[in-house]
Amino acid sequence: MSYLPKHETMAGRAIVNLCIRSSAIAFAGVLAVLVSTQSASAQITPGRTLSASRDPLATLEEQLVNRLRATALDQRAYLKFVVKQVREGKLDIKLVVGIERYAIRRNPSLPFLYFERALRFEAGKRGVALPPVRQFATSVAPTFIPR
Repeated sequence: MSYLPKHETMAGRAIVNLCIRSSAIAFAGVLAVLVSTQSASAQITPGRTLSASRDPLATLEEQLVNRLRATALDQRAYLKFVVKQVREGKLDIKLVVGIERYAIRRNPSLPFLYFERALRFEAGKRGVALPPVRQFATSVAPTFIPR
């Protein structure tokens, strides 16, 4: 005596059971991956402890370092110099932020190269001479003398 309806066969039932089991396993795998992954921090600079007296917003230097992906010491020194020029009033903050956004649109994976080139050009048009990043590489990077 068969418990299957007349239109179903044993092979058809086995295929349905196999599909149900494989989709359940796939769902469990996806769920396990989603639960086990932790959110990664895209911030390059170390996190700072914010007190009640400090402003919780990122400074211009932190924003430039993080958004332009400045990982090398010479790149960070260059951005520190740019921020100094902004504080002294030689460069307009709107110009720096605008060129930062341009560089990110131009090449999201390596925007620093475009930022440096465009900022030097625009600053030169405004009478502000910015040195190339290469100059910061020789003065900031630690020297290694092999024995």
